[in-house]
Amino acid sequence: MEHKIALLGFGNVLKAFAELLLRKQDYLKQTLDTELKVVGIATNSKGMAINPAGIDLAAALQLVKSGQSLNTLHVGQPVNETFAFIQQVPAEIVLEATVLDPRTGQPALDYVRAALNAGKHVVTANKGPVAFGYRELKALAQSKGLGFFFESTVMDGMPLHSIAREGMLGLQTNRIRGILNSTTNSVLTRLEEGTSFEEAVAEMQRVGLAETDPSNDIDGWDASVKITILANVVMGADLRPSDVDRTGIRNVTAQDAQVAVKAGKHIKLVCEAVREGDKVKTSVRPIPLPLTDPLANITQTASAVTLETDVLPNITLIEGNSSPTTTAYGMLVDALNIGRGRR
Repeated sequence: MEHKIALLGFGNVLKAFAELLLRKQDYLKQTLDTELKVVGIATNSKGMAINPAGIDLAAALQLVKSGQSLNTLHVGQPVNETFAFIQQVPAEIVLEATVLDPRTGQPALDYVRAALNAGKHVVTANKGPVAFGYRELKALAQSKGLGFFFESTVMDGMPLHSIAREGMLGLQTNRIRGILNSTTNSVLTRLEEGTSFEEAVAEMQRVGLAETDPSNDIDGWDASVKITILANVVMGADLRPSDVDRTGIRNVTAQDAQVAVKAGKHIKLVCEAVREGDKVKTSVRPIPLPLTDPLANITQTASAVTLETDVLPNITLIEGNSSPTTTAYGMLVDALNIGRGRR
């Protein structure tokens, strides 16, 4: 069965998605009798292209790599605006991975809302729509019989949301603890090795794990958005990132990290959501964890989350070192599940 999809954004994640789809398309046909055909790609800086017969993904990747516009792949009247693209692209499913302001959730929140209102299923890797508009967007999707999936918003392609949605029915989650930001975890690992904070951050920037302005990571904003998502989706809260008691790692030194190691501990940026009566309280802060804590031994770009429920006392998921491809895989699974009728 063929399903037409559109890519909203074509940065590292959706380029990795295109490469993954090229690699997996024959296997998907053989094993799932499914074909995902990209019929549109929209970007802010590299143009937009719609082709109902299908976009040549190899050509699109080459154009972007060489700094050229995707407009040459377009068929029909030009489309130069994102909301017009959402309306006009003949896709069943929109995959959204645009630039995010973690303090507002925009513009991704409006893009997802527009796609759902246009009658299209949505898969997003963007944390903003789920952190700022989960209840609204979920209700909108349900009212239209559409899928709204977001596996890649936390822990990349690790099936965390799938497990919570399908495998934890009837459970009440009372506490969530996690190492959810790979950049800060890598920085803390380097501090233990004696690297200065400034050099550790610079290393992350050189390898592409940290932005030119790394404040969203090191000041705990990214982690706050992720724990907000988990609190809202898994624990039924209705929080925003600004509700999180947030302390980043900016003031952690190599000496702090090495003193902790000598004491048999590792400093980690721990995200936590705790149910207290009818409320859920969230926090992000650097904490020295004893080696007996499963989160203490998460190093480099790995991540982990522990869920404590009223029946199963402890569920811990650990993801190895992440990459754009692991994030892309989460989006691929969401698209496949929508194609299978999951809502």
